Amino acid sequence: MAVETIYESKVPWNPKRPDTAIISCVDGRWRAQIQDFTINYLKADLHADFLAVPGGIEPLTLFDLVPKDFNFLRRRLESLIQAHGTKRIVAIAHQDCAWYKQHKRFSSTIDLRERQILDLRRAASRLRETFPELTVESYFAFHAGDNPERVVFEPV
Repeated sequence: MAVETIYESKVPWNPKRPDTAIISCVDGRWRAQIQDFTINYLKADLHADFLAVPGGIEPLTLFDLVPKDFNFLRRRLESLIQAHGTKRIVAIAHQDCAWYKQHKRFSSTIDLRERQILDLRRAASRLRETFPELTVESYFAFHAGDNPERVVFEPV
């Protein structure tokens, strides 16, 4: 019995394993800018591995609070690194993250951006300890000035 083809991608298959893994939030509003940044600034391959979960790197900061969440993301990242020969991990957080707003595990007096930057630093440190042979970079994406259409990235 033949199966009906409903769509054929125009993008050719590339069997080469990427050397970069991007960890970001799943928020689709930021996806195009994150992909643009990783391809055009970081020079990551178009086929870089993307590990996207709500809150991005936040589970990697929970090793002592919620080990189940930490281990869920850590195991998948370890597996990806082993299978793909990953050389670089890039963690990206973004302004106005709904996950961070809804799942505050920190003082209400701390600024959301400040918390995310602290988490990026904490996760990057943990990643460097866990994978000392890899390059680890982290960035924060936000709207520039008064123009919400402009998105800029700063290193953390």
